[in-house]
Amino acid sequence: MSSTHDVFSKHKENKMHWEQGTVYDVAWSSDGNLLTASGAKGPVRSWRLGRGGHKEGDEHKGLTSDIERLAWCPPTHDGNLLAAASYEKHVYLWDQRSGSVQQTLTTNKANSELQWMQSGKYLLVASRDEGIDVFDVANTQQPVVSATADGSLNAARWSVDGRLLFLATHAGNVEVYSWPAMEHVTVVPAHAASCNCLGVDPRGLVLATGSADATMELWNMEDFSLMRTLPEFESPLMFTEFSMDGRYIASASDDLEIKIHETEGALVHKLKLSLLTTALAWHPRNLAFAYGSTAPSKSGAKPAVTIFL
Repeated sequence: MSSTHDVFSKHKENKMHWEQGTVYDVAWSSDGNLLTASGAKGPVRSWRLGRGGHKEGDEHKGLTSDIERLAWCPPTHDGNLLAAASYEKHVYLWDQRSGSVQQTLTTNKANSELQWMQSGKYLLVASRDEGIDVFDVANTQQPVVSATADGSLNAARWSVDGRLLFLATHAGNVEVYSWPAMEHVTVVPAHAASCNCLGVDPRGLVLATGSADATMELWNMEDFSLMRTLPEFESPLMFTEFSMDGRYIASASDDLEIKIHETEGALVHKLKLSLLTTALAWHPRNLAFAYGSTAPSKSGAKPAVTIFL
């Protein structure tokens, strides 16, 4: 462990009320007041954070147990919209003001990834085996772009300025495309094994990749040169997420811990866990994050939604 000051040493784990089984995804609203989660056994649930009374949460009408991915729209467009992707080829736009689904998008794909552009104008929906669809939220009847990836697709991210798309593949590469032309810009040869996850520095400086080879790599976003490799893992990485200020990266693997590194590479904190991490999301305004878990069926343990704050 680095001697760097650990700003997370006094953080505590706060578990939310959760009866929906394995956690599929967690997402924060753009103002950070709502934490939303989806799971295997029940409706999507949100908790409004504040002075007490938040642990029970509220269920979202119309968003049932088949929701795989969640993403709140950035405030630059409409922070009241929650996108919820089902595995069965639909994406629902749920409006917080009415408390109901306002639009349904059809993808004809098994949805595995959901990402808003920072402007909120476009919504990317990805399928592990069938590529991506990008929808203009002003006209959602048909995607404005449908494209296939070179091999199985594990993760997708927009650049902060919305000019690039990053697609992480099973081959270990990151395919980089321009937007909106969808011209192939370059290939980042990130890993020898599957590239499982991506993280984009909110300052637009660093791209993080996590792999089945049990390493995380940090890439310079200006020229896609390798800055450093972080080898401090023993199993495949599944999540690499930047904090809201870009100073820290939280990562999760099958090691039963969440590690927090400085972007410069120093390991500053380890959060020991008893269950496998299935979802991870930083708070948009504070140095806090939420994570979800799963539990072996015979273990007697219960999956949970937890805030580390």
